[in-house]
Amino acid sequence: MTSVAREEFSTASTLLDLLEKRTVEDPNYWDFKLTPIRAGGHGFFQYPAMMVPELQGALLDDLAAADPAARLIYDPFMGSGTVMLESLYKGFDFHGSDINPMAILLSKVKSNPPTGSSANDAVAAVVSRASEDSSEEDLAFENRDKWFTPAVTRELSQIRRAIQRERDVSIRQFLWVCLAETVRLVSNSRTSTFKLHVYAPDVLSERRPEALVMFTTVGKANAVRASEHWSRMEKRETRDDLTEPKATLLRGGVADPWGAPKKADALMTSPPYGDNKTTVPYGQHSYLPLRWIDHRDLVGSFNEDFLTKIARIDSLSLGGSLVKADSHRNGLEQKTASLGSFLPKLDNRPQLRRKVLAFTQDYSVALQRSSERLRDGAFSFWTLGERRVGQEQMPLVAVTREILESLGHDEVTTIERRLPLGRKRMAGRNSEGATMITEQVLVMQKRTPSE
Repeated sequence: MTSVAREEFSTASTLLDLLEKRTVEDPNYWDFKLTPIRAGGHGFFQYPAMMVPELQGALLDDLAAADPAARLIYDPFMGSGTVMLESLYKGFDFHGSDINPMAILLSKVKSNPPTGSSANDAVAAVVSRASEDSSEEDLAFENRDKWFTPAVTRELSQIRRAIQRERDVSIRQFLWVCLAETVRLVSNSRTSTFKLHVYAPDVLSERRPEALVMFTTVGKANAVRASEHWSRMEKRETRDDLTEPKATLLRGGVADPWGAPKKADALMTSPPYGDNKTTVPYGQHSYLPLRWIDHRDLVGSFNEDFLTKIARIDSLSLGGSLVKADSHRNGLEQKTASLGSFLPKLDNRPQLRRKVLAFTQDYSVALQRSSERLRDGAFSFWTLGERRVGQEQMPLVAVTREILESLGHDEVTTIERRLPLGRKRMAGRNSEGATMITEQVLVMQKRTPSE
């Protein structure tokens, strides 16, 4: 064994000991049943299937103890930025990407929100300007009246114009996030699901949402969260040579170019558990907010094609295209025996089989790209769940492990945790499967090529 290999083995052993120590001291530690409601920037906007901050924070603590040289954390599926915020709080630099423009805007605001007092002032100014706005030029878009009542449309249009008058772009971006949460709460779509579903007629007839009142409530609450964020940043942990942690955010898929200055020291993420159309529709959940946000203030360029259909963003994510899905079967089965054992269970349901193959092919490419961006010896932490497809449980954890092993990674351990009811909102049962009540955290380490 070379000296580099011995060092990697020692680091992995230390990390394993730290992770196992938590379980020995409390077998239910990783469930995080009693942790508080998301505070600070973690609570700015209700994004689908958000990760548990305390879980990722604990993993980062153990990573820092086992590998003190780690500086840069990478999340290729960053979503609402839970790993990003916890990385910054722990003194790590961060690089993340996501295909969803709403996710990147939210993460940008979370990483650098205005101060609490500035946020309060900005919200009050918007409310004042909107209240005095007598314009009748309401924002127009396809099917607008399906999703919003005329009164709500009028007030949202007034709020939108009032935000556009704010000169500071970072303040505007914070206000757009407040508007996004307002849109979610005052639209005609049920808040009990991430998919867009209009309330039943009898419910709609009784609803009287007031957009300006809701924006005021959301804005004031987010101003408090902004204060909590900066209070925690003042108390953040520091690395020897990294006293001002920075977040670099890229709007795009994992296959897009790597924009970080160096390879990452660790990866921490929760990738989709399947194609977004049949699992968690992140893009669909963001569709209505993105209709109201001024696209000039989004992070990176915005493709108007994203709004041609409510599920367009989801169709562009992993597994969104079924073209030539079956042609990937042999190659995938060579990488992962677990997938090879699973697929015959769907052979009598070719549409489901193609969906699984399309997702796994895209997922395999994503894992390869992610692996290329890690330095040798880097750890990766994959928070995963296994949904049922055609009444059969897809072995996503084993598939992930086997693909990563084919890419030169070794397993350190796998942590199992139960999902506390209400702590991590997941999609409910749908026509093609149901989500899980447990998750696993797969911990891997990238090998150093032999000399």
